[in-house]
Amino acid sequence: MIGFLSYVFYFVAASASPLQRRWLATKKNVDNKGQISFAFQVMLITVVLSLLIPFFQPFYLRGNIFYLIGLSLICGLFGGGFHIASYTAQKYVEAGVSAIVSNIYTPTTIVLATIFLNEGLTIKQILGTILLLVGMVVVSKKHRIGRFKFDKYFLLMLLGGVMLGISLTAERALQKTTGFTGGTMLSWWTQCGFLGLATLITKNKNQYTKKDIMITGGLRFLQSLSWVILIFIVGNLSIVSSITTFKVVIVFMAAAIFLKEREEIPRKMIGSLVALAGLLLMT
Repeated sequence: MIGFLSYVFYFVAASASPLQRRWLATKKNVDNKGQISFAFQVMLITVVLSLLIPFFQPFYLRGNIFYLIGLSLICGLFGGGFHIASYTAQKYVEAGVSAIVSNIYTPTTIVLATIFLNEGLTIKQILGTILLLVGMVVVSKKHRIGRFKFDKYFLLMLLGGVMLGISLTAERALQKTTGFTGGTMLSWWTQCGFLGLATLITKNKNQYTKKDIMITGGLRFLQSLSWVILIFIVGNLSIVSSITTFKVVIVFMAAAIFLKEREEIPRKMIGSLVALAGLLLMT
C-alpha cells in the first residue's frame, strides 16, 4: 500500500511541476531570459525544504570522503546542467514532447545502474530503449530541420535528459553509500551550489515574481521528494526509472487539456504510445 501511494504521489508531483514551469515559460517570460537564475532560486527553495528530510531519517555521513566528494560533484555538475538545459528549452518544446524527450534519462540510468550499481540490464530493456527513441523521432516533427537534424532546443532538452540520468545514478550511489538522507541532501546541495555559481558567473537575472518562484520551488521540491521516496521504498533505480515514465501519458493529456497544446495530436499520440511501449518493456 505504501508503495502504491508513493507512486501516486510521484505521478501527481512529477506532472504538476513541469506543466507549471511550461505555463510560466510561455505566459510570463516572452524573451526567455534569466533561466539560470530562475533555476537557481527554485533549487534554493528545494534545498531549504530538504532540511525537513532528517526528521524522517537522521543525517549522517559514512564512506570514503573523496568518494563522497566525487559523487557529489557529479550530481552538482550534471544535475545543475540538467536544470539549465531544461529550463532554457521548455519555452520552445511542448510539455508532452518534453516529457518524452527528457525520458532519455530512463535508459541512461538503467545502463549506468547496470554498470556501476549492479542493478541489471535485460534484452527487453534494450528493445524498450529503441522504441523510446523511435517515439521521440515521431513526436519531433516540429523540431526537425533536416532528415536527422533537430533544432537546438530539442537537442538541449535531450541533453538535459542524459545529464539527469547521470545525476540520478550518482545520487543513488550516494544514497547507497551514506544513507537516504545524507545522499539526497549532498546531491541537492551541490546542484544548488553549481547553479548559484553559474548564476554568479553569467550575472543572470530573471523577472519572475516572488510568488512564481515560491510556487515553482515548492512544486519542484515535491517532485524531487516523491522521486527519492520511491527510490528509498523500492530500492532499485532501474525499476523506478522505468515505471515512473508512465507520467509521459499524464503530462501529454494534461498539456492538451490545460495548456491547449493540441497541435498534431494524432502524431503525438502515436509517438507517445510507441514511447510508452518502449518504457513498459524496460520495467
